[in-house]
Amino acid sequence: MIFSWRTLRKVLIAAASAAYVVLGFVAAISDDPPLIALIVGVVPMFAIALATAWNSRARVPLVLLCLALGVAFVLNLEFMRTHVAWLYFVQHAGTMLSLGIMFGATLGSDESALCSRIACFALNSRPDEKYLHYTWKVTLAWTIFFFASALLSVLLFFFAPLVAWSTFAILLTPILLGIMFVGEYLIRCRAIPDRPHFGIAETIQAYNNFSRR
Repeated sequence: MIFSWRTLRKVLIAAASAAYVVLGFVAAISDDPPLIALIVGVVPMFAIALATAWNSRARVPLVLLCLALGVAFVLNLEFMRTHVAWLYFVQHAGTMLSLGIMFGATLGSDESALCSRIACFALNSRPDEKYLHYTWKVTLAWTIFFFASALLSVLLFFFAPLVAWSTFAILLTPILLGIMFVGEYLIRCRAIPDRPHFGIAETIQAYNNFSRR
């Protein structure tokens, strides 16, 4: 029964992710997108922003700001529906830029790099210098990836057909993220084979636990 529920949960998550991608792609390239596409695009972003505000030190003002933005969105629903491509663009480019800054700001030393800190958290111990230098390079690679993605998103949105931007931002970005995770894991196994390793799912879980501490 436990296995069945876990399987069902994975299927539901996969289905929801696929629906989000498909609706986002259709909405971004359509002049008259369905309302559901707008709602699907906004709700996850709003939920993340609200959760972040709730867990921050400035909880009250940030939660009130999120609620005010939510009310403003509802009051301007028709305008937002006819400009939904901009919504997805700000979401994609803004997320990539924010992640690039977050990773890049930690590159001061091997030990301070974000991937090094996540590795320390996942291993529950401080890795040796070789491992920390490797995770610094991983942090650099993610920084370059996020900044490059943000730049390409801007260039495609303003200078290419909308379908080209939508293909990159909504369809290809999840695939590229997967390639980055898989590629890093394979490189890690070859670069430092005698060190402890954890898989992609464990890496994501370690990051989630690290960000909540």
